[in-house]
Amino acid sequence: MQIDSQLIYNLAEERLAAGERVKLAFGGTSMLPTLRDTDIIVLEPLADEPTVGDVLLFHHEGRRVVHRLVSKRGNVFILQGDNNIGTEQAHRIDLLARVVTVTHADGREVTTDSPKWQRSSRCRLSISKAKRLAVRWLGRTGRRQLRPWYFACLAFLMWAPLNGVGIPLDNYILGLRADHLLHASVFIPCTLFLMDLFASEKRKTKNENPIANPTVSLFASRFSFLTWLLAIAIGLTTEWGQYLLPFRKFDINDLIANALGVTLGWMVILLARRRRHHR
Repeated sequence: MQIDSQLIYNLAEERLAAGERVKLAFGGTSMLPTLRDTDIIVLEPLADEPTVGDVLLFHHEGRRVVHRLVSKRGNVFILQGDNNIGTEQAHRIDLLARVVTVTHADGREVTTDSPKWQRSSRCRLSISKAKRLAVRWLGRTGRRQLRPWYFACLAFLMWAPLNGVGIPLDNYILGLRADHLLHASVFIPCTLFLMDLFASEKRKTKNENPIANPTVSLFASRFSFLTWLLAIAIGLTTEWGQYLLPFRKFDINDLIANALGVTLGWMVILLARRRRHHR
């Protein structure tokens, strides 16, 4: 949450330093659904060490921010908005106050030591941990480590003699065959891993990101379209390879499922990057 009125928060910080509680209007969407623009929060000075789960007011890069404390690493405090993916780091001197009461627009007042708030806090911490794990493994570094394993598993699933393992894949889930769903699912990440691979090679030679040009629509990007075509080609190759194997069977529906999985993953990536750019 970026503070709009520096004067108000300067006065609030002076009162907190004097040991007084402060009531302020919350602003922003970073703490949804816990805190909303229409909420009034009461802050109290930090008399002791904050605990994981506390919602704190702190300094971060010249701003005053209200986010949740999600972990500690020695003397470093890791904070995150309930509606955010990224985190912030702060030291003890940067932490100003703890939220102790929230008054919602409908007049409901919730204290942070109430059982309801504590249950919600534990839930938000679990979600935050899942987000951090996702960022770790789905971020650029994690994807680089997972990329060879993904393509090795893809080749194994497509070409290994799995027909005799006894897994029933000819049944239906919501009217769709399980093996078609499996084919589509395993090809969803294919475009992402290929985009990362070619983007990293391009950056090595030209020191630029070919998929992050803000002046070109991602949907019209030749780079992303060619990457999609290559992923489609991989889907075609893996399925046609089954035609040549005596223990596997070629199926045109599996071929279509591979293409649908690739296309779904490609569209999700483009939509996510367009949304991030417009922010």
